[in-house]
Amino acid sequence: MNSQHPKHQENRVTQQGTQGNHGIIEAMNRWSGSFSKLFLPSNIGSKATIKQMTDENAKVLSMGVYMGRRTAVSGANPYDGGTYEGHTMKDESTGTLWAYETKFPDGFEHVDVEKFFISLGHVFKCHQCSGHGKIRCQKCGGKVRWKDGGKEHVCDCGDGKQDCPECSGFGQMLKVLRVDTSYYFDEITETEYSGALPGSLITVNSGNVIFRHISEFKKQVIAEALDGFEPDEFNRLKIDMQSELKREVAEKVAGQLVDPNILNNLIDDYCNKLPNPVTANKRLQEEVLPVRMKCEVTDVPVKAVKYEYKGKDYSLIVYGNDGQVWVDGNQPAEFTWKVATILVIVLGVLWFITR
Repeated sequence: MNSQHPKHQENRVTQQGTQGNHGIIEAMNRWSGSFSKLFLPSNIGSKATIKQMTDENAKVLSMGVYMGRRTAVSGANPYDGGTYEGHTMKDESTGTLWAYETKFPDGFEHVDVEKFFISLGHVFKCHQCSGHGKIRCQKCGGKVRWKDGGKEHVCDCGDGKQDCPECSGFGQMLKVLRVDTSYYFDEITETEYSGALPGSLITVNSGNVIFRHISEFKKQVIAEALDGFEPDEFNRLKIDMQSELKREVAEKVAGQLVDPNILNNLIDDYCNKLPNPVTANKRLQEEVLPVRMKCEVTDVPVKAVKYEYKGKDYSLIVYGNDGQVWVDGNQPAEFTWKVATILVIVLGVLWFITR
């Protein structure tokens, strides 16, 4: 989304090398020095006269929530008949996958957590061995002794049987849920910019964060919400966090934006689509959990530059902290050392082939 009323600041430069446009000159020199720009004169920034620079005030607005996602499938583990020391669930009708191992990762990076199991308390005979714990030996087929090519073989199983691989020889299985956990950052972004530079080039990685707000969804509150809150109670929690964020936006960053409503609308749109775990989750199958919320505003340097080279006017845009250059239109073109190098190489190859 682009602002309709950009606050551009113009700096007119009439003397080459004037203090304040040093970074622009360096960016133009790096750009023109690239070997891929065959006909573009090298060090164009130092050779040209910069006539005007316009600060186009680009901002990247981002809003997102770090989410936990758990999925579970029914399965069974070998059971030795003793006391089960792992996680247990007494009542599947009220249980939740988030009642276990909820140590949340720091930050916002994607994390896949090691699988764990939850016992559902049901013990049954192993179907593969009918509860005996043994099956026919796969090596000897139950023979123990056999001859092959006149040579007698004796299996080390001893009795023609082996431990059942399904139940590990215990004869019993314990019904469990096999739980997978992942954490991911669900984010949307908006760009506040009205210049010619393509929006795809304006990214958070090319600018400086000027506002950051992080809110934690309290674990105990979320656990209660999953276990017994009414859906409206979670919505009230979300609205409180949303209001806190918008107050901080108004206090700390609204004055640096061309149109603060763009960020406020972004916040509203995201919060409106945030799933309510009380109603959206498929209990004990797929459960999502919001962990923490983050909102950022990133200032991306964007300068529109007009310059003169050998009596002709040209324009380009320098953007990002690393001084990338984008052009849309004609640029100076002449015979350069880069072209000469290509010609020398080509002539050398031709000479080598035809000699």
